[in-house]
Amino acid sequence: MVKRIVMIVLLSFVIIAVYGNLSPQGNMETTFSNIQTSMATIAYAGELNEIRTITDEFMVLMTIRGTDEGRLLALELDEKINNLQLVKMSCNQKISTLELAFERNPYEKIQQICPALEKISLSKAVELFRLI
Repeated sequence: MVKRIVMIVLLSFVIIAVYGNLSPQGNMETTFSNIQTSMATIAYAGELNEIRTITDEFMVLMTIRGTDEGRLLALELDEKINNLQLVKMSCNQKISTLELAFERNPYEKIQQICPALEKISLSKAVELFRLI
């Protein structure tokens, strides 16, 4: 579930950036930044599908987190998620899915790891994920 939330938040960040480009801007610097964000969104579109897959697998991890099978799955998920360019760009440290599986509020922990997500609430992230 935490992986799903993380991915939702990352995806939400990208969507917000794209919709932000649609508003009129009189500042050249802001316009350039918006174009750059849109290009990044297109470039990482394939990773967004990978995020959905990882999120589904994280839901499984939440149910088997205390087992050897859970530890193996967590290692696999960690490798997948931490190799994504979106995560490398947005997060200050590597994501440990096993640690997140034991967190009481995993979304808050993800926001600490990935500061780009701090301004996006969980409810907004879930809403945006449903639209995609």
